[in-house]
Amino acid sequence: MTALRIALAALAAVILVVLVAPMLAPLVTGHRLIVVDGGSMSPSFDVGDVLVTAAPTGDDLQLGAVLVIGTQGSLYTHRVVEVDREGGATRARMQGDANPVPDPGWVRQGDVHAVVLVALTGPTGHLVRLVTTVPGTIVLLVAAIVLLLTGAGDAVRRPRRRSPRSPTQPDPTAARAP
Repeated sequence: MTALRIALAALAAVILVVLVAPMLAPLVTGHRLIVVDGGSMSPSFDVGDVLVTAAPTGDDLQLGAVLVIGTQGSLYTHRVVEVDREGGATRARMQGDANPVPDPGWVRQGDVHAVVLVALTGPTGHLVRLVTTVPGTIVLLVAAIVLLLTGAGDAVRRPRRRSPRSPTQPDPTAARAP
């Protein structure tokens, strides 16, 4: 196996891992990826950043926590700025970092969709976002296939060359002397 084939196969393997990791991560770790689509949490998170989130634990309404609130299709991410534990039920007031005032209503634990663990920003966020889109997945998959096929082309059997020091074999078609 030539160094080029090894390098192409390794690059294709890395691409395939990059493609599969975002799909397997939620199954293995329970973490989900959410792309920021609004500016209410700027400068903490910008539009296009990718948030790595975990499922709610049941005790997420803590001062300063960044939570994803709502239901699929109507989610938003804000920070807990006030917690009220009176009356036996905990509720929290949320506010986007870029917003001058808190959100008008209170949220309860049941409203928490996810807890933000970390934000992937800059080139890392762009790469993760690219990989998790259909066009990005297709481009990377095609690139991996091309790399594998390019490396496989080198695998075609070639006639063995003889070493110059190898003894010569007699030619069976040569006429034999009497």
